[in-house]
Amino acid sequence: MKFKFLISLVIFFTSYVSLSAQSEQLKKILFIGNSYTYFWNLPQTLNIMSLNDSIRLDTRQSTSGGVSLRQHWNQENNLKTMDIINQNQFDIIILQDHSLQAINKPDSLLHYGKLFGDLIKKRGAKIYLYLTWARENDLSKQQKINVEYERLAKEINATIIPVGPIWEKVIKDRPDLKLFDDDGSHPSLKGTYLAACMFYKTISGKSPVGLPHRIMSTDTKGEKLYLNILSEETAKYFQRVVDEY
Repeated sequence: MKFKFLISLVIFFTSYVSLSAQSEQLKKILFIGNSYTYFWNLPQTLNIMSLNDSIRLDTRQSTSGGVSLRQHWNQENNLKTMDIINQNQFDIIILQDHSLQAINKPDSLLHYGKLFGDLIKKRGAKIYLYLTWARENDLSKQQKINVEYERLAKEINATIIPVGPIWEKVIKDRPDLKLFDDDGSHPSLKGTYLAACMFYKTISGKSPVGLPHRIMSTDTKGEKLYLNILSEETAKYFQRVVDEY
């Protein structure tokens, strides 16, 4: 009887651990990019969106303003991207090249994207590509950006996060919602929230509908720190349009 009890206890404990692991999966994510990644705290926003989910997205970034994948590869501008990849274990690594690279230097995007792709595969992580948007003064370039990122995705078996295409749709459907910062290049708070919804859906495989419209964290003193605040109507629209994409 005592032996049977111990066996039952072991089976129960094993099942409990297995169910607990399934109920909360931690995904360690590294963002590699520039200001299009860090503007209005995209990685942190994605992390907070997942806090009450069964898939926790633990985000880290290697970013510097205006840099390309070439500069990340060569660790210019005081970047430590290669060191971070080689010294840590990530589940997912996200690549984002300079916003004009796909338009002006597509061969560089492909070349350094493939170098990173090979390295990331050796490290056992999944590859995602942050497909960015065309600038406000030349929205017609979006198709070119899409084509070049899709070409790279096929070469390195990466998953595309189609932020640029969802921006294009929202700009056409709701031009009243300002996705661009005043410089016509970087994202506004709304633009970053929309991007984060697309990241959330693509990585987690879940609908963004129901995510909070206020993205809140705490500072070093434990005080409330709001990274993003949208109206409920705007947040729900972004969530729905991403869900339906």
